Amino acid sequence: MDYGTFFFTNIASVTVFTVCISLLAWHNRRVVGTCWFAGGLIAGLAKLILQGLEGKVPTVLASMVANELYLVSFMMQLMGLRWFVVRKPMLSRWPMIAIGLVLAAYTAMFLLRIPYSGNVINIPFVVVCGASAWILLKYGSGPFAAVSRVSAVILCAEMCVAAYRAVLTNLSYMRPWETVHAQTDPRWLFSLAGMAFLATFMVMCDLWFLVTELQRELAEQARTDPLTGAMNRRAMEEVALRETARSIRHGHPLCTIMLDIDHFKRLNDLRGHAAGDCALQALVRRVQNLLRGQDFFARIGGEEFAILLPDTSASAGILTAERVRQAIEAMEIPYETGPIKFTVSAGVAQLDLANGGWEGMLKSADAAMYEAKEQGRNAVAIQSPKNTA
Repeated sequence: MDYGTFFFTNIASVTVFTVCISLLAWHNRRVVGTCWFAGGLIAGLAKLILQGLEGKVPTVLASMVANELYLVSFMMQLMGLRWFVVRKPMLSRWPMIAIGLVLAAYTAMFLLRIPYSGNVINIPFVVVCGASAWILLKYGSGPFAAVSRVSAVILCAEMCVAAYRAVLTNLSYMRPWETVHAQTDPRWLFSLAGMAFLATFMVMCDLWFLVTELQRELAEQARTDPLTGAMNRRAMEEVALRETARSIRHGHPLCTIMLDIDHFKRLNDLRGHAAGDCALQALVRRVQNLLRGQDFFARIGGEEFAILLPDTSASAGILTAERVRQAIEAMEIPYETGPIKFTVSAGVAQLDLANGGWEGMLKSADAAMYEAKEQGRNAVAIQSPKNTA
């Protein structure tokens, strides 16, 4: 294959990849990582077009700008990979500042026709590939574990090919504006083909990241109450069965709290269902802030909620329930027709295998909650012989 044919076929395939990823990014704009991937592919495609026109357009475009676009494309890919596996904004601006300085230095050295200026791009390129692989191996876990490992292997391979091309450049093409003579060098062409081959695999991994993210979102939606963001009943039952088994296996206590908003129907009737929804959302936010990281909180009915407390006895569960009750009583939720205030009644029960495991514990906590309502509401009650019979 000659130089021109290689670039024609490569540009055609990368154009298809770029259009597909860009359309997917546009329709899934909340998946920021895919938007970074699309940006990287657009920069990479522009680089390929300029590089393919080497000898037909000014060297500044075909060599200098093309190399700068290649580094930018891989930096954008790094940002996309980081979004998927780290999920935190980059607090330091130094990586971006460093890339900006590299591009500025390379531009100056190229225009001044300083030999070996290609290293100013080649070395950072290898570093970016290595950093991307390191991020994936360190942070890629859960549903992203497999795609992260595969992508890290591809990036390491790209890093090796890039290092080989850097050595080749230093040995034979130390003046970057003379790489037009490399078009007949099989080492140059085969290394380009290697990078194109690996880049194709990397695009497949980009799609894999997107599919994994969408699957994760669907799974999360299936486990989450759409109004409040708390777990739903199905998710709570799955967690409860697992925690019950763990409690039995290790002999640790397990406790459940049932919460019910007092006079919720009256709130809906007097203030409207939008006010009721606002109250439910505020309750969930407040309770989630009070619980430990190991606790579970779910909406299991209209205004009924369940809290599962691993490694917690009934006596400790009462303290938690009372803390929750007091926090909710103290809330004053801003609303367009005036602040909303409400209280809750809570029932507490501890796991007792003689009483039916998880289902029995939930039934006991529910009965205790109704006992709290009978006591005048805005109260906490624990299972008793009366309500466990």
